[in-house]
Amino acid sequence: MDPTKELVPIDFSTVNDGAMTEGFGIELQKALANIQDINTPATATRTVELKLILKPHSDRTVVETEFKCSCKLAPIETHKSKLFVGVTEGGAPIAFNADPRQMVLFTPAKPKEVPSPIEFRQGS
Repeated sequence: MDPTKELVPIDFSTVNDGAMTEGFGIELQKALANIQDINTPATATRTVELKLILKPHSDRTVVETEFKCSCKLAPIETHKSKLFVGVTEGGAPIAFNADPRQMVLFTPAKPKEVPSPIEFRQGS
């Protein structure tokens, strides 16, 4: 040990060389992004978990440490829809967004044609 260095007791910000603080910040950002995601339930609970594992040696003066950080996020909300299944002339299954057996009641309007731009020609 370097005699010129002052011994500093371990706290949350210094354990595992600051990994706990950094890990907490990373996982908190994931949880906050998940809260802002409109595809997840707004009121679902999110969890950021910090785990410090201490493994003492037999002499009780040395302790090996492991730090783990994780978060449990809200899943994407279920989105329900339906599709319609048919068969091609060749017998292969095919899916549609609308029921192909349903008659069309209204013919969609044709898009208006945009006139061609005016072309300017140089005189000869």
